[in-house]
Amino acid sequence: MRLTEGSVRRQLFNLTRYLMLGTVATMTFQLADAYFVAQLGTAELAALAFTFPMVMILHAIALGLGTGVTSVVARAVGEGDHHRARVLTTDSIALAFLVAVAFAIAGFLLTDRLFAAMGAEPHVLALIKSYMNVWFIGMPVMIVPLIANAVIRSYGDAKYPSLIMGSTAVLNIFLDPLFIFGAGIIPGYGLPGAAMALFISRFVTFVLSMYILHYRVHGLTFERPTNARMIDSWRRLLHIGLPATGTQLIQPVSAAILTALVASYGATAVAAYGIATRIEMFALIFIMSLSISMGPFVGQNAGAGRIDRVREALHFAYKASLGYGLCVAGLLAVFGSFLAHEFSDDTAVIALAAFYLLTVPISYGCMGIINTSSGSLNSMARPMPAMIIGLSKSLVIQVPLAYGGSLLWGIKGVFMGMAAATFTVAAIAVIVSRRVINEYLARPAATVSSAMAQAPTPEAAE
Repeated sequence: MRLTEGSVRRQLFNLTRYLMLGTVATMTFQLADAYFVAQLGTAELAALAFTFPMVMILHAIALGLGTGVTSVVARAVGEGDHHRARVLTTDSIALAFLVAVAFAIAGFLLTDRLFAAMGAEPHVLALIKSYMNVWFIGMPVMIVPLIANAVIRSYGDAKYPSLIMGSTAVLNIFLDPLFIFGAGIIPGYGLPGAAMALFISRFVTFVLSMYILHYRVHGLTFERPTNARMIDSWRRLLHIGLPATGTQLIQPVSAAILTALVASYGATAVAAYGIATRIEMFALIFIMSLSISMGPFVGQNAGAGRIDRVREALHFAYKASLGYGLCVAGLLAVFGSFLAHEFSDDTAVIALAAFYLLTVPISYGCMGIINTSSGSLNSMARPMPAMIIGLSKSLVIQVPLAYGGSLLWGIKGVFMGMAAATFTVAAIAVIVSRRVINEYLARPAATVSSAMAQAPTPEAAE
């Protein structure tokens, strides 16, 4: 689908609505996974919780690589160079597979030391290993589909990736109880059964995404690659992907610091924070989906030299984010206490969670500005400004302001500092994005695409 022509708003809306479907499906499967494992007992649930950092690292790597491949492929499509797009896609898939294999081998070798260092007791460590051994085997079919779906979106098709994500999430939910508890001829495997269900559903995702990528999008090439071509493609991808991955990896660090700061105020504060952030996860679905949809749209239009459409898209995304953020903030201000009560009966926990949902959501619109700006800059081959924005949001500005707020107003000050940081970084994001846009608008149209090129084309490298 060409994103360089037609209504900017309609195209962004179509991309976003399908991405929302996939995001909701993924979140639902994760909640269901935790629910079924919880039926096994506390030790199994604790073992699953220990694996979350590893899963977050995987997702950070996949999102970083996905950002890179979206940028390079979408720009090639926008330029009308479909051969180069196929070459970049194929080489990116190969790199994702190699990264997955390397990650899996390292995981097999380091599982004991890694989780023991995290504080896992021997009986919990045994459960972790039984789960992770299956999980590591499935690494390639977990990472490669994420990259393949990013490529499909780069061509302007968000429908099929979302349908694949949704259908395989339903399959995962269906398989979980079968493999965890057993049914008919299928024995109950306990915690490893959750990993088996995940592996099977992700294998189906792998098959479907590669089928769509090859037969519908025609995004693969079977030419014999040269070393020069592969190195050039990987350099293009990693030019965007490495900074994006670094930004993604910093986010768990920032989250851990904020959690430790909240934990210093006791169990009530931690419980309230946990409840509020879970509600927040669903409240931000539209903003997250809109920011992802900016990647293929901006990439194609930047490749085609249509910076005017990029600017229009950013203006629309900013307004949509602010409007949505205000609506959600109003709803959570009114119903925040009621929602918190669904998770806890402790009045102190409910009151503090309600305060979070009264304070932090005011900044949700600004969070949308930050995310859409970062995604757009990456798609315009400007990864360093995007990384600066991301690091400011997650660590450089947010953590100091949250800590400063805690010194002045206690735990409520932490939440106020988080909101203030989002407003501050949003202002930075707008300034940086406008400066980059103005730089490109000041150049002759014919030179815009070449200005974004980071290396010779793969064909030239050959």
